[in-house]
Amino acid sequence: MEATLYVIPGSHPCAAAERALELKGIPYERVDLLPLVHRIVQHRRFGGTTVPGAVLGDERVLGSMAIIRRLDELVPDPPLRPADPDARREVDQAERWGDEVLQPIVRRLSWAVLQRAPGAMITYAEGAELPVPARIATLGSGLTARLSSRVNGASDPAVRADLANLPHHLDRVDRWIEHGVLGGPRPNAADLQIGASLRLALTFGDLAPVVDARPGGRLAREQFPRFPGHVPAGTLPSAWLPAAAAA
Repeated sequence: MEATLYVIPGSHPCAAAERALELKGIPYERVDLLPLVHRIVQHRRFGGTTVPGAVLGDERVLGSMAIIRRLDELVPDPPLRPADPDARREVDQAERWGDEVLQPIVRRLSWAVLQRAPGAMITYAEGAELPVPARIATLGSGLTARLSSRVNGASDPAVRADLANLPHHLDRVDRWIEHGVLGGPRPNAADLQIGASLRLALTFGDLAPVVDARPGGRLAREQFPRFPGHVPAGTLPSAWLPAAAAA
């Protein structure tokens, strides 16, 4: 099967879909897109404005959850969902939470830090083949970050609320790890969805200490040992940070 994956470098849902392709052993071509411009490309190709998008043979699939599920149908081994119905239900619940709750939170946080440190944006393109020279992409980083913050609702009040609630979300992830829903001997779809979001959060110097202190941080590094990008600590106001990060 021929596969092409359309991504934004450093995107956590894109990383989840890419990891699924690797686990399935499916050769693929990766097409790197620029933030905001991707909305035009994706709408023309997939009829939507998000990433990732995948062309799997003759099929076009949009969104990390949809891609991972379709990959499981097309290439059943190794499975990304347990065969046991109860275990599968728990993994599906965790995956859905990772997609619907955690993923948007980390997306808002990413644009919040990049709006304050736009020069760091190019670090997420390490190894990528951008459609324009890196120096051109860098010139537009500030505007891209401001517009993306607005599009994704990364206002100061929203980001402060996300940061205040982050320890509670990490508690949930840790419970899933404790109960074996996440972090088992074989990676599952929820490991990929949740792990990718936490791995992106680990590239934010202000949040790395609080995430790294948790089992969820270990899960993220195990599933995604290589992940580009770094935003230095001190980018966000210290008063906004969870206690472990502000200490």
